[in-house]
Formats: sequence, C-alpha cells, structure tokens
Amino acid sequence: MPQSNLSLPRRRFLAAGATALLGLGVSAGPVAARARSLPTPESEVDAGPMVMALTFDDGPSPQYTPQVLDILRGHDVRATFFVCGDNVRTYPDVIRRIIAEGHVLGNHTWSHPHLDDLSAADVRDQIERTQDVVTEISGRTPVLFRAPYGDFADAALVVCADLGLRPISWSVDPTDWANPGADVIVDRVLAGAATGAIVLNHDGTEGGDDDPAPGSGGDRSQTVAALRSYLPQLIDDGYTFTTPDAQE
Repeated sequence: MPQSNLSLPRRRFLAAGATALLGLGVSAGPVAARARSLPTPESEVDAGPMVMALTFDDGPSPQYTPQVLDILRGHDVRATFFVCGDNVRTYPDVIRRIIAEGHVLGNHTWSHPHLDDLSAADVRDQIERTQDVVTEISGRTPVLFRAPYGDFADAALVVCADLGLRPISWSVDPTDWANPGADVIVDRVLAGAATGAIVLNHDGTEGGDDDPAPGSGGDRSQTVAALRSYLPQLIDDGYTFTTPDAQE
C-alpha cells in the first residue's frame, strides 16, 4: 500500500514553512484554500461497479476493535481504521493486529478535538503527533486523514498538503455512535449502499481526556452487531470492498 516517503526532519521543515504562511493568513477561508491548492475531502472511492469502502473511527479499542477484526477476517474484507493517537499509544497490540491482518490505518488526530476551535499550531500538533506514533508502532506512515466530526478546517488541510495526507470523508453515516439500535444501523447502511460509497462506523471512543460522543457512552456493541448483519448481506448483493488508499 502507498507509504509516505517524508522523513521527520523533512516534515518539520515543511511545517515551519506552512506555519509562516498561516501567520500571513494564507490558509484563512475558502479563497485562500483554493489559492494554496489544498486537497479536497473525498467522500467516495472510484474502484469500479459495486465496490464500497468500510471505515471505522476513534479506535483502537481493546474491546470492540478485535470484534470488528474478527468479522472482517471471516469475510475476507479489508477496511480502513482512522485512529486517535492517544488510543494508539495506549493499545499498541491492537494496532499491530490491524496491520497484520491487512487493513489500513488513517490519521484521526491525537485526541479528537473540534479542529475549528484550535490554533493552527495546535492542529498541526494533533496531526503530526498521531503520524509519529502510528509510524513508530505500526511501521506504516498513514497517507489518509479524517477530521473529527468531519470538520476539515483549512489549517488541517494545510497540514495534509504538507505531509502528503489525503483527507477522507464519507457518504454513508448510520450515526452508530448514538446507539440508535443495531437494526437501525443495518437499515441505514443498506439504504446507503452504492458503488463508490464510503461507510462511516465507530469502533472506539475519542482519545485523551475527551468524553465519548454525546449519547454513546463509549459502547460500540451495536456497531459490531450491525456489521455482523449487514456485511454478509452486502456481499450477497454483489458488493466488494476496497480502501481509499488504493485510489489514485
């Protein structure tokens, strides 16, 4: 799978340049974003008819991520895990299993903050720290980034451009974090299934000292139960699965 070839010193050099530009207001607002040719978040994959992507956010979790991995392995399906750096540091063995079983790791910041509430320097720190810990533990440097809550602040897109990260959004959101019921999650995923769809799921809770998403209580058992139900149905319908890093 594609790997970043930027060394840490090279990334720090680029970071200094981007920070200077931020200080000049280069990244403030959509006009400036276009002027810098910042990457646009991708909400679909392009891998042919009846191909979708499954993604899982906020992990790894020592309880729920292994259950997700068991289901994926049972159906020979690869997925993308957008992980929080603090959870990566806390549960390195789960990260190693994700990689060993052929899945992809994406950067989901260190502690799952609202990026629009942070300074440009703090946004960069959230992303770079996660890049570093994932690379150290997994031996793979992420090439994908997903902003917490889908809030792709311009400052985050600047960092993505500097580090060669592709911002990835989604097209199917079953709101599984709110625990609406496994059957509801299944119905929402099946209703949104389509060629190119990127499905958002959650296998963990935010890193650091942040609370879990409102209403979730950190319980991902409904997500696991829903995956166990809808994945074989999608396969029976003829869908296959890819990961966004495989797309050009």
